[in-house]
Amino acid sequence: MSTPEHTPDTTELDTRRRALAAVYAHTTEPTRATRAISWAGWHLGEIAGVTVPLGLALTVWDGFYAFSGVAAVCWAVHEVRLQLKQRAIRAAAEAKEVRR
Repeated sequence: MSTPEHTPDTTELDTRRRALAAVYAHTTEPTRATRAISWAGWHLGEIAGVTVPLGLALTVWDGFYAFSGVAAVCWAVHEVRLQLKQRAIRAAAEAKEVRR
């Protein structure tokens, strides 16, 4: 006599997934809270990436200055790319409104 294969009960999970899919289907733009949390997370990471190696360079080893400098350059490159991307998005939006 063999025992049947165990199949997990996923009805509750499927119901929750359908409900979440319905909510996200109507969401077109991130909320202000989502934007603020994202902004804070990125900037805290960027600040930590510069200040932690800088603090280590002041206290432990001078070589950490290089890590701090690399983090600062990466941060600056990221900000420049973000600005250029936003400028292109705004220009495309303005061009679309001019055509109307």
